[in-house]
Amino acid sequence: MNKFITGKDLEDSIYNIIWYAERTLLIVSPFIKLDDYFKKLFDHHQNNPNIELIIVFGKNEKEIKRSMSKSDFDYFKKFLNISIIYVPNLHAKYYGNESMGVITSINLYDYSFINNIEFGVYSEQSILNRFSKSADNEAWNKCLCIAEENEVVFIKRPMYEKKKLIINLGKNFIKSEVLLDNTEKFYGYSKKNTETTKRLNDFPDELEFGAVKTERPDREEIPEFGYCIRTGVEIPFNTKQPMSKSAWKIWNEYGNSDFSENYCHKTGEKSHGKTSMNNPILKSL
Repeated sequence: MNKFITGKDLEDSIYNIIWYAERTLLIVSPFIKLDDYFKKLFDHHQNNPNIELIIVFGKNEKEIKRSMSKSDFDYFKKFLNISIIYVPNLHAKYYGNESMGVITSINLYDYSFINNIEFGVYSEQSILNRFSKSADNEAWNKCLCIAEENEVVFIKRPMYEKKKLIINLGKNFIKSEVLLDNTEKFYGYSKKNTETTKRLNDFPDELEFGAVKTERPDREEIPEFGYCIRTGVEIPFNTKQPMSKSAWKIWNEYGNSDFSENYCHKTGEKSHGKTSMNNPILKSL
């Protein structure tokens, strides 16, 4: 069922989408500003780890806080199962859960709901027809693709303990764990850049309590040549003898293993006194 809506019908539809979500709540809005009423709607899900909240926002690349304030961002971080994604060229708006959705012109912005004339197309879905072809299904899938293709700023996932007895199938919620938090960098409070941009598919949907991440370790490659930590000349790599013979003879007169030296044995980089016979390689490596 598709229905054109505006005014109070549009407002109530979006309120219902937020309030009645049971598994997934997808919010796509370039601008987000929450008043107390919106927070009451979202608070309905605050302690439910079984609802994944996906927030996609954008615009104002040079001043992110104009798209969503830091306080509203921090508000969303308290939820137990949430992904927050930034899309710099986002202009579309969509609100959906597993059973209903709205393709609309309205931002999740308190001013827009109170003052603007906005339109939307409302759809209802059942579990059986969620994968059939319809405008809402295509909008839902397109928004999920947008979320998957853009940068994750914050992600928190629930951790469960799986029940082992066959007669007691299921899982117990233990806690939620933050897997990524780039808030400080994203809002300009930190100049530190992450090594790589993370996407939604880089993270699991949930965590298993007690599970140990196992990956095959890489064997560290030992270089053939190193550098004398006192003179910087090239010598065979050997952390137990990181000096040239001539430098070692001088050092051996005193034998102070913690005496500050000049170079890194592995790279030849100047160490400014941070290397020694006990620590021949710069610790930042």
